[in-house]
Amino acid sequence: MVKTLGLLDLFAAVILLSIAFTVKVPVLVLIIVPICLFLKSCISIFDIGGIIDNFTAILIVLSIFFHLYLWILFIGVILIGLKGIMSLFAV
Repeated sequence: MVKTLGLLDLFAAVILLSIAFTVKVPVLVLIIVPICLFLKSCISIFDIGGIIDNFTAILIVLSIFFHLYLWILFIGVILIGLKGIMSLFAV
């Protein structure tokens, strides 16, 4: 279960990288992934992992409507990417 949620984190990191480099991402993906991240953050909403999930989901939703700065997107990529990698290496 933890590895599956880690893959979702890595997928969100790839989406943020795609947005940063102006690669077209389907709007349906930009809607479903933040919903999954919000639901996943409900597991531990006051933990640092839940906060990172919420931050990333908010970035993805905001990127639908606004052009965000690259450094904000890269901070999100680093946070959610490291969280995903650590989830994959968890026992």
